[in-house]
Amino acid sequence: MTNAEWIGAYQENLLGVFGQPQACFTHGKGSRVWDADGEEYLDLLAGIAVNALGYAHPEIVKTIGEQVSRFTHVSNFFTTPQQVEAAAAVKRICAAGWSSQTSEKIAAQARVLFVNSGTEANEAALKMALAAQPGGRAIALKGAFHGRTLGSLSLTYKAPYREPFAPFVGPTEFVETSVAGIQGVDPKGISAIFLEPLQGEAGVIPLAPAVLAAARQLADQTGALLIFDEVQTGMGRCGKWLAHQGIYHDGKEIIPDVVTLAKGLGAGVPVGACVAMNQRAASALKPGSHGTTFGGNPLVSAVVTRTITLMEELDLPAHVAKVGDAWMQAIAEAQIPGIKTTRGQGLLRGLVLEKNVAPQLAKALFKAGFIVNAPAANIIRLAPPLIIELEEAKTLIPALKKALTQVELDLAKGE
Repeated sequence: MTNAEWIGAYQENLLGVFGQPQACFTHGKGSRVWDADGEEYLDLLAGIAVNALGYAHPEIVKTIGEQVSRFTHVSNFFTTPQQVEAAAAVKRICAAGWSSQTSEKIAAQARVLFVNSGTEANEAALKMALAAQPGGRAIALKGAFHGRTLGSLSLTYKAPYREPFAPFVGPTEFVETSVAGIQGVDPKGISAIFLEPLQGEAGVIPLAPAVLAAARQLADQTGALLIFDEVQTGMGRCGKWLAHQGIYHDGKEIIPDVVTLAKGLGAGVPVGACVAMNQRAASALKPGSHGTTFGGNPLVSAVVTRTITLMEELDLPAHVAKVGDAWMQAIAEAQIPGIKTTRGQGLLRGLVLEKNVAPQLAKALFKAGFIVNAPAANIIRLAPPLIIELEEAKTLIPALKKALTQVELDLAKGE
């Protein structure tokens, strides 16, 4: 079947919440995918920061095959070696990047709850906060994206996502992404403070260390849990295991109470994790107060462990930092007309355009064989597989020049 035939069948059989697909992909290898018409694409979005190890990585294929031959699921009345090993691996990366005393404390006190997605991880974190600090108010930042299920949606800023489904579990106050915005919050009745260290859906916007420190101070003042959503920014995506690691303000480490993970955590297998980073957060949810049928099943757990150990063996966070910086430097040196600047960290980057033509540019690049997306009218988001090499990433540069020229021509024609 052709792309057009598969898309027609899609529209006849699937709910249209994602709109019409651009193509039907049939297979991938490394950083590349192929569609039903045989066209090849360089995936610079990695399934929206999910395929951290690219497509069909032989170690992940091997791990899945071996685990399927044992079993894929048991109920959470029991545990498995795979689940325990995966939790230990997640704790290990959450404790990385700090002073030895802080790392030892996190390693001793952190506890992991496996779920199936990023929005479920944030749901669990919200329940954890409500259990630890009754009151119900949540603080989130303008531009925030924390998911689409009702609890997580209550923390997501974009009005078209939120408004049709209100009211939510409890009130959320959205504040400016600034120290003044956080310090201006009424401290009464706050249970949770949610933030992304680098806002992805808002347009790849890093938060200043002072903003993270202000959030930590507000949490300490009110007893609320400080929750860092690292669903998109974690797992080496920003050049370190987690985007907030190693960030200091006035000489102090900024440690959240809870971290949420997903996307790259399973290298393409659906999995999320809610990590309580200290004893207070870890003790908030009691037996029976939360649960999930499929969370932490042995199949996904085996993949989580192998994903982390493989990233460690390859030292992927360091590779990501090196390639990301060099790639952005090459784009800057190319002086491409229409690109104002770049921002972001590691291999989560935003190209800031001079005009609001990002959707048109993303379409033009797709036609040229490059997968990117436009989270905002003037932003192109780049989040390729973490294994990508610099020379492969740099092939985007001439394509960008050509695509931007074509977009300008189309605009001039009124198309």
